[in-house]
Amino acid sequence: MLRLNRGDPAALEALIDCYAPYVCGVAARILPGHPEEWEELAGDVFLAAWDNRKKLRPGQVKGWLSTVARNRAFNRRRGHREDLPLEEDILLLQSDLPQSEAEYRELRSTLALALGSLDQQDRELFVRHYYYGQTVARAAEEMELNLSTAKTRLRRGRERLKTFLQEVGYEPMEN
Repeated sequence: MLRLNRGDPAALEALIDCYAPYVCGVAARILPGHPEEWEELAGDVFLAAWDNRKKLRPGQVKGWLSTVARNRAFNRRRGHREDLPLEEDILLLQSDLPQSEAEYRELRSTLALALGSLDQQDRELFVRHYYYGQTVARAAEEMELNLSTAKTRLRRGRERLKTFLQEVGYEPMEN
């Protein structure tokens, strides 16, 4: 980090060697099916790292790179005007998988139906906030929504999903 801070190009190369696969992975999750853009986006992220090298702190580099990559990927995605991905792999994380493959398929299908019951804007807001971890304020800003509107949509969406899941036999977990 000291070498990077001083403007050593070899330090930037080392940063790229270390984190390029990670940054491309972040881009791939947000821009599936656009591999040509992953490396271009990664290049933009590392150029931003170089431009902001004096602000980077040890222990925070990976998080900073992730945030910049995620934001730039969302900006590109918005430029494509496609729906956010709601593929099966983002509905469940590996650690959340039920015990049997049959339970997994059933739950995956049910979750897809539940999310499908929301309108496109609510689905996008859910994915941005609950899957990609965007703050409500950031998601609202990028979707050009008023913050209170976004919060209301999330609350109503949670209620609709809870009702939908209860109707098909899933009970909410106790806290």
